[in-house]
Amino acid sequence: MSFDRYLQRRWYSKPGWRLLPWLLVTGALEILYRAIIAARRRLYRWGWLSSWRAPVPVIVVGNIAVGGTGKTPVTIALCEMLQRAGYKPGVISRGYRAQPPQFPLSRAR
Repeated sequence: MSFDRYLQRRWYSKPGWRLLPWLLVTGALEILYRAIIAARRRLYRWGWLSSWRAPVPVIVVGNIAVGGTGKTPVTIALCEMLQRAGYKPGVISRGYRAQPPQFPLSRAR
């Protein structure tokens, strides 16, 4: 079973008595995550890390769900709406199991 299928099955399955180990693991990971984020914020505040500002507006369509949540249809609808409003949107996506002949792969319409 592929890792993404495994994650989907775990995400959408009913929690049973096996929930406790997951809660312990995720609790420990949360503490680690919070420590990393706090350190990262300090590095930005102190000027050791710098941020980059895109020269154009950026919209991110995504969430933490593994699949089947409607990100692609939302992206298509958003692009069509922006095109009708006179904009020229571009979509950057890794793509599911993508293996393009070259990077970046451009498909201008």
